[in-house]
Amino acid sequence: MKKIIFLILIIFYSCSKNNDDSSEVTEPRMGNSALTNIFASGDVSKQSVEQAKKTIFGKWNLGNSNSSNRSYSNKSTECIFNYIEFTDSSYMMNLSIGEGGSTPESGNIFGNYELIEDGELVTEVRLYFSVSGSDVHLATLTNIIVTETESDFNATFDIDFVIDLGDIDIICGDLGGSYSAEKEDAMDETIGADLDSNHFKVVRNWRMTSYSDSDGMDLSGVLTSYCEDYYYSSETDSETVTIDPDCIIPTSFQVNLSTFGTYVTITSDAIGSPLEIDVGTWSWINAEQTQFSVDDEWVGNINSLSETLWEFDSEDEGFSQSWVFSAIE
Repeated sequence: MKKIIFLILIIFYSCSKNNDDSSEVTEPRMGNSALTNIFASGDVSKQSVEQAKKTIFGKWNLGNSNSSNRSYSNKSTECIFNYIEFTDSSYMMNLSIGEGGSTPESGNIFGNYELIEDGELVTEVRLYFSVSGSDVHLATLTNIIVTETESDFNATFDIDFVIDLGDIDIICGDLGGSYSAEKEDAMDETIGADLDSNHFKVVRNWRMTSYSDSDGMDLSGVLTSYCEDYYYSSETDSETVTIDPDCIIPTSFQVNLSTFGTYVTITSDAIGSPLEIDVGTWSWINAEQTQFSVDDEWVGNINSLSETLWEFDSEDEGFSQSWVFSAIE
């Protein structure tokens, strides 16, 4: 009799343990996808790091509905916090920066993030930005709650900027405060993206290791062109190319592809500090996932793709280009 009771207790304990550990629960809507669950929700302050990473994962659009989301500096620059996107290991923040009624420019911040725990529960999410090769604490997110209503996901959170955005060359006042955001739909290919799919393989961080084109340009030339100035003389009908002596020639070019259709390109110097950050959109063209489009303007053809190596080319009106990227761990 004692053995039976003991066995029953073990069974109930095991079931209880499995039910409490939501990291073991499979989301049926993800199908056989090997990507991070895009359907997670909850109060981040009541979740473990593993659970919270899934909850914040995605692209969160803030929109212009809340006037408190706008900031004005003493230089009459209007800044609007457009969206923030979290991948498995990094984040991207997009701002609109307008001055004196002019057309807003895009300001982009990209870096790593860290989930801070207290008693195995997440208390805050820290955003970092690379300065002089080191990660600097940029901002902190707290009180993050994600809710699902009829398959729509919405988040509320507080953000506190630890440093002045002017310190990273973004002229804005304090954008700290409380925000609400709507989660953008992921790419259709997210569902069912198993380990063998090109979608799973390509969604990650990449560094360009080789480039060539039909004009004879190579990777070194591409990086040097970042600092080139072009001057056209109407008198001689000729163009002169010079190197800006005050420009830092980059040593690295990387791209981050997300399953929410966002790409981020980062041009960096020798110590890893970003010189330029650009964002845009990408999508698949064919069902075989061998052709992709960038900003609906440019088409790449994949020659080879694994979780560590990505090779593709493009041709337009007789001009051909080839790229090789290696995955960044």
